[in-house]
Amino acid sequence: MNHLSEKLKRAATSLVLEVDEKRVGECKNCGNCCMFLYKCPFLRFENHGSHKTVCLIHKVRPPMCRKYPRTKDEQIHQPCGYQFL
Repeated sequence: MNHLSEKLKRAATSLVLEVDEKRVGECKNCGNCCMFLYKCPFLRFENHGSHKTVCLIHKVRPPMCRKYPRTKDEQIHQPCGYQFL
């Protein structure tokens, strides 16, 4: 499956499906998932040259962002702070 179809699948399934209960960990603010296919317009880097990112709409971000990665199959960005047991 190509990257665009993966992103569309992630957007659609995030609206109706829950996060896998085997997911553990936390976001490391690397921003890799926010730069997949294109850079999200709400993504900012903390400091020039920093690898830490900030989401300008974090409190109201859409489900596909809030639930990423929803399943092990959707975890396409490494290294991600989430794992699946």
